[in-house]
Amino acid sequence: MSSRKFTLRELQSYTGQRKGEPILLGLNGNVYDVSTGASFYGPGNGYSVFAGRDSTIGLAKGSLLRNDMPGPGEAPTTMDMLSEAEQTAALTWEKRLKQKYPVVGVLVKEEEAEAK
Repeated sequence: MSSRKFTLRELQSYTGQRKGEPILLGLNGNVYDVSTGASFYGPGNGYSVFAGRDSTIGLAKGSLLRNDMPGPGEAPTTMDMLSEAEQTAALTWEKRLKQKYPVVGVLVKEEEAEAK
């Protein structure tokens, strides 16, 4: 999969529910292919709530609640939406993900995707 732009609506399709589809998650504006971590992010596993979502707020807060993450049609999370402690946590997660998983795209707002 080449680097591309994803809206949150598009990203929600990549949860690992459909055989052969990658498991993707968003963090700090990037989209990661976490398919090799399916034992964590795949359906029914501990971090599956982050699959197909902008997980920045959830990971920064240590929250597994879907309400802590923007949904389809909403804008992706930006660092200025987070407290200083949450920014530090998000950057720690970003470093961890970059070491393990490829970045396959970036998160964009719906209106940016429509302007293609």
